Amino acid sequence: MAITKTDAITELGGILIVDFDADATVEAHVTGNTSGTLYLVEVDNTANASTSAYLRIKDAQSAGSAGTLVPHWLFSAPPGAKASYVLGDGQAYSTGLTLWCTNNNTAEDTTSPASAVIVRLIAS
Repeated sequence: MAITKTDAITELGGILIVDFDADATVEAHVTGNTSGTLYLVEVDNTANASTSAYLRIKDAQSAGSAGTLVPHWLFSAPPGAKASYVLGDGQAYSTGLTLWCTNNNTAEDTTSPASAVIVRLIAS
């Protein structure tokens, strides 16, 4: 697992999650089994020059497989670029965040990006 979790990073959010190799493998409850608020999402797709990255996040404790889960949030980054999303007052979640990343926008896609996609989340 290539995930790190850092507590008490700023006054905005107390948790920084970094997935250094986000792919179609579902990372279950990366924020822990708890409720909170998601404030910032960054999708770094600079290593993939010809394909987009689609980060899917679900408010769920348990993991399924990429083709069977329906995300609550979907964020994308164009080929060879980073995209940052600030969620203003934040988006509440109730059971913890589960994430996975694919390189197609179809609902049941299970295709991992060819190269590493780095994902950063700031939450409370």
